[in-house]
Amino acid sequence: MFTIDQEGESTIVTSLDNNGFCEDLQVIFDPELIWVRQWDETSQEHQVMIIQHQQLDDIITAIRKT
Repeated sequence: MFTIDQEGESTIVTSLDNNGFCEDLQVIFDPELIWVRQWDETSQEHQVMIIQHQQLDDIITAIRKT
């Protein structure tokens, strides 16, 4: 299951783990960059990666080829 929210120029996609094993995964994207974040219970903060749109396109292409 996932949700899509809009905040200004940013879109936030939240993917929920149906099995409850992993924390929610958020992909926040705007016209310039993409942030991927997930809550870490141990550190009590989000773990964040910042990527370019082209990098996400590459990942999607690679997944489709496997």
